[in-house]
Amino acid sequence: MSLRKVLFLVAMLFVFLGYLGAQEVFAAKERKPVSKSSDQRFSDYGDGTILDSKTGLMWMKKDYWLLEGRHLNWYKAKEFLQKVNHKKYFGYSDWRLPTPDEAITLYERRKRNRDKDGDYFFIDRIFPKGSGWSTWTSKEKGQQAVVISYKDQGGREFQDKINGPDAFLRLVRDPKK
Repeated sequence: MSLRKVLFLVAMLFVFLGYLGAQEVFAAKERKPVSKSSDQRFSDYGDGTILDSKTGLMWMKKDYWLLEGRHLNWYKAKEFLQKVNHKKYFGYSDWRLPTPDEAITLYERRKRNRDKDGDYFFIDRIFPKGSGWSTWTSKEKGQQAVVISYKDQGGREFQDKINGPDAFLRLVRDPKK
């Protein structure tokens, strides 16, 4: 086989592999949800992520309680965040603690879910039952950080970063980045 034919075959192979790579990228951007919430607000992509069409935010489907089975303080939440991003959980390395304004958007009084204790809390049932009823957020002030509650009337309050009683975490990312 001549050198010209070998170079031609190698070039065709690169074109073909480039086409396959482009197809994979295109498919990833055009992925379809495996399920949607009853009001069509949330899309579950079957990969551990939930997309909120109202805010444009992508949430981890499972919270820290469902992933690790224990409570955590704010500092452990930050450590877990580093681990998640280092290991590219669900294919992403830009997870973060939600802001209080972002976290409160999950609270909807007309939607009922069951927390880890079997009690009602108010986020969409597209998120699995058995999770924690609140989340730490990125807003901090000295030795305290804001926790958003999804129980009862919902709400936000500063809690001690080490001993806060509502020690759960639900991570978020901005999929537009």
